[in-house]
Amino acid sequence: MEFEHLIYEKEDRIATLTLNRPNKGNALCRALRDEIDVVLDDLDRDDDTRVLIVTSNGKNFCTGYDLNEWGYLWGTGTPSRPEDTRAHRRAPIFSRREFHESRERWMRLWRIRQATIGVVRGACVAGGLDLAGVLDVVFAAEDATFGQPEARTMGEIHVFGMWPIHLGMRRTKEWLFTGDSMTGIEAAEQGLVNRAVPADEVMAVARAYADRISHVPLEMLYSHKESTNRWYDAMGIASAIAAANDADAMAIAGPAMADFKRIQETEGVRKAVEDRDEPFSHHRTYWEAYLASKQS
Repeated sequence: MEFEHLIYEKEDRIATLTLNRPNKGNALCRALRDEIDVVLDDLDRDDDTRVLIVTSNGKNFCTGYDLNEWGYLWGTGTPSRPEDTRAHRRAPIFSRREFHESRERWMRLWRIRQATIGVVRGACVAGGLDLAGVLDVVFAAEDATFGQPEARTMGEIHVFGMWPIHLGMRRTKEWLFTGDSMTGIEAAEQGLVNRAVPADEVMAVARAYADRISHVPLEMLYSHKESTNRWYDAMGIASAIAAANDADAMAIAGPAMADFKRIQETEGVRKAVEDRDEPFSHHRTYWEAYLASKQS
């Protein structure tokens, strides 16, 4: 299959999906999401492939949603669909609908029969966490970067119900309240990823794991996924994620987002992001800030 924004290959019962917008930090545009859906359609019909590896070309795994395209939610950017130019599309109730549709698409990846493995190098932030969050197993480069900086102004992540599962309640709040970033090593220590290894080894590690999985019959892999996922279905993961979508739709209609929009309209999105992050820019985390204060 030929795609514009990703590469899709199969070999020895292992499929590989490679995000291929390196000049855009592999940011998620509508067309890329549509292409992922086509891949999932193919895997739904494929009884031979047992593993899907999700990786990326370029420096970063995924830098989030393409703000130039989805900026219409707060009145900026260039919408990719004519209907998105209509003023009422920026109302919170329509933002909520967009977010719930996005959630359902991500959860489809969570539920496919094949085992899924993420290979993260570089930045995996904002919407990139949505993608990594729904994969079964994730291997990361030690110097990879995970974080939700948009939490400082722009709301939640669409499958945010995954963070409390992966990190637990207190660590989720610890990282979300500041929007600070964690390294691949920290992400592995705290359960966000399975293992962190040197960047030049991470694909080889993922491939070694995928090779072993590929010898397990598909019906067994699907059974393992379903029986594990059902625990979290019973705990209310779907309603928790839906609640995060609702909160996100309301949050971006608030005064913090209005300030971000004002700067973006006059000075551009880069300046708006810099202004948002400036108070946090002197140290990567609160802990590093604390240690630096002890030395001063």
